[in-house]
Amino acid sequence: MKGALAVCERDVLRFFRQPFLILSTIVGPLLTLVLLGSAFGGAITHAPIAIVQESYGPFSSNFIDTLRNQQSCQVGVINCENSFQITSVPDMDAAQQMLRQGLVKAIVHIPEGFDTSLSQNSKVILTVTLDNSDPLSAAAIGPGIAKASQQISSLIQTSTAAGSPIVVDLENSYRTILYVEFMAPGTFIQSIMFVSIIAGGVQLVTDKERGIIEGYLVTPLKTYEIIIGILLAGVIKALISAIALFFLAIIVVGVRPLSIWPTPDPVAITLTMFTLVLTSLGLIAMMTAYAVRFSSGDIYRVSSFPINLTLYYTSGAIYPLDGFPTWMKEFSVINPETYAVHALRLLMYNGAGFGAVEGDFAFLGVFTGLMVILSILVFRRGL
Repeated sequence: MKGALAVCERDVLRFFRQPFLILSTIVGPLLTLVLLGSAFGGAITHAPIAIVQESYGPFSSNFIDTLRNQQSCQVGVINCENSFQITSVPDMDAAQQMLRQGLVKAIVHIPEGFDTSLSQNSKVILTVTLDNSDPLSAAAIGPGIAKASQQISSLIQTSTAAGSPIVVDLENSYRTILYVEFMAPGTFIQSIMFVSIIAGGVQLVTDKERGIIEGYLVTPLKTYEIIIGILLAGVIKALISAIALFFLAIIVVGVRPLSIWPTPDPVAITLTMFTLVLTSLGLIAMMTAYAVRFSSGDIYRVSSFPINLTLYYTSGAIYPLDGFPTWMKEFSVINPETYAVHALRLLMYNGAGFGAVEGDFAFLGVFTGLMVILSILVFRRGL
């Protein structure tokens, strides 16, 4: 028994001699609690919706004002925020284009004769087209618009038998998209991040420990050639992982991207692959630059865990950004995974083209370029 206690004492003392390791084991679960608890289940606020108004009068004006002033409150929170961010659009074609590009989450069509019918106590149909590629936002927006229509209906004198004079017709833009499909783009990016941690960091630290990097330095290879070779190998590994997961998601989970189902779209497939390549290179370069200073693979692995959690939970991979608290929304703006997930979701489910994702590509391009330069500079100084 004394021998067991001696082994125990040695391991415990070794653990306490690594404060960074201790901190990482605490920070990881704490981040899960804070980030997941703050994001998941939050009230959807400032959801962008397009209004196509073909009738002008007191009822349509009151309805739009009601939508504009409607509040959404998170459970247990007193301070509420506006439910919708309204954009007026001249016609349905322009509104549908905005929906496909992910600029709005729903279209509210106020038909011609809306005000006239309500003034005559006649029923009128209000069509709401939802972007159901985001099923969580769609589930919140539909009832919110219906609630606004009920408030207007209550101002109109109708008989009990007639019921509500405004009938809200909710239409989905796409086929039924399940929550597991909503999560799929973020899962593909997470697989790339896993490979980035392993191929961009663990492998590098291990090679340093074994003297492989020093072996490279005695060859005619230039420093930048070594790091670029490491990055390219990491990109290939990340793509293999992401593509394999993509097809497994189709076969096992039942994910059905519009880009390949039922008819393959070469443009969408090309843009999807470009998104994966750009994201892979950026994340692997970032984790390579982070790993250069580490001499212990164990410490690197544990310290990478909080980084992975932070980027994943704030990317909109598991819950819409419109449901995030303000501080998480602000962080998501500088999170590269946010733009990768957004681009993949539009390409996979909305049938979007290059114009819808060029902003995402611009951010990812700048991020990737900076990370590649940083990894080369840090690699030179860290040898």
